[in-house]
Amino acid sequence: MYYQPYNTFKDMNNINFNKPAVVRYNAKSNRKFTKGKLHKAYFIEYWEGERTSLHVRGNDGTITDFNHLEDFEIISDEGNLLNNYEATVQCITHQYDHLICGITFGEEYKAIGKDKNGLLLVMDDSYCCYFYPNMVFKIIDDPYGISEETSVYYNFRGGYNFD
Repeated sequence: MYYQPYNTFKDMNNINFNKPAVVRYNAKSNRKFTKGKLHKAYFIEYWEGERTSLHVRGNDGTITDFNHLEDFEIISDEGNLLNNYEATVQCITHQYDHLICGITFGEEYKAIGKDKNGLLLVMDDSYCCYFYPNMVFKIIDDPYGISEETSVYYNFRGGYNFD
């Protein structure tokens, strides 16, 4: 199943963390999720180069990531949290060049969110998303204002933007 957003013309100002998306778990029941049960979902991020990692509140109330989007049916998304917005950013520092999987000076990356502390959630050379300081990037293209507004429920320092 390929996720199509309800309205790709919504902007970052329409994101509402107090209105999580509702998804139905359709795969085999396990300790985290029960087949057929409705859950609250907050975000879709990149995992191994594909934007298929759903952040979902499970049976025990804990929000986890790396849940396969294909295992869920999106019932509603009034808060516009499950959007596919992206910005293109370019690394402008050598600070991370020594890392095997990080960001490299001069390379362009996809930024998919910004936390309440101003850190950008970027798909880096590992093909997964990690938080980086906004100041290490130059914004190349940001049609949805990702670099300007808080757009992900989770923040790097731990905690949630809606708690």
